[in-house]
Amino acid sequence: MELKVDEANGIVHIHVKGEFHIGNVSSFEELWHAQIEKKPKMIAIDCNELGYIDSSAIGTLVKFLNNAMSKKIKLVFYDLNPAIKNIFKTARLDNFFTITTKDKLENEL
Repeated sequence: MELKVDEANGIVHIHVKGEFHIGNVSSFEELWHAQIEKKPKMIAIDCNELGYIDSSAIGTLVKFLNNAMSKKIKLVFYDLNPAIKNIFKTARLDNFFTITTKDKLENEL
């Protein structure tokens, strides 16, 4: 998995490429905590190039959501491919996570 971060206007974008699984959860957690320390108004996770996610990674995303909410930081996921979107729907994560597209995210800002 490759992670890239960029920031603009108080929003941190985390671009995820590849497979997110138990073997690389800790590297994403380290990056997450570094971004939380910056106290952005929003963290937007770009899932356009996320090809696979396992249950450990989903659990980590739930922890990220709880962490963000406790710090009053909005967490948004955007541009999920159909397979990842289906996993989120099956696990009913779409009821908890804010899921959108890059275009809609940019229009809301």
